[in-house]
Amino acid sequence: TNITISIEEGPQYRMGKLTVRSADQDQGLVVRADYLQRAFPLKEGDIFNASKIRKSLDDYRKLYGEIGYIDFTAEPMFDVDDVKKIINLTLVMDQQKQYFVRRIDFSGNTTTRDKVIRRELLLDEGQVFNNRLWELSILRLNQLGYFNTIKPEDAELKRNTSAGTGDIDLKLK
Repeated sequence: TNITISIEEGPQYRMGKLTVRSADQDQGLVVRADYLQRAFPLKEGDIFNASKIRKSLDDYRKLYGEIGYIDFTAEPMFDVDDVKKIINLTLVMDQQKQYFVRRIDFSGNTTTRDKVIRRELLLDEGQVFNNRLWELSILRLNQLGYFNTIKPEDAELKRNTSAGTGDIDLKLK
């Protein structure tokens, strides 16, 4: 038997104005608003596209994660104009705190010397925590072939929020 499903798409909306602001009005934005707006995938007048917005939120999270803001989130707020068929968008950037690496420790490793492991790390104690460099460090350690595959959850980050530092404990087998 054939089943017919009727689909009604409704009107098409376009991107209106984009506003980017800090969630903390006292703090301001760490990354300049004009840079964040230029990096946004939709321009005024483009057909509104939710998946592009989701991807841009992920891109912003990665960008902030590279400069130590590992708890960053962006919340989209939509202002829909049903008459003009446009959606104005405000991105509220909750930057949280910037973190620096205090210590990097290894547990579970009994045979490989610490300096061999540290040589593969692109992050060092005292540096701004950079999520991308940490992910590349895990990749480099996995390419050595000395350990069982290291997964992101094998690294525990202990935050000291008052000091803005984090200790990394990497579990190796």
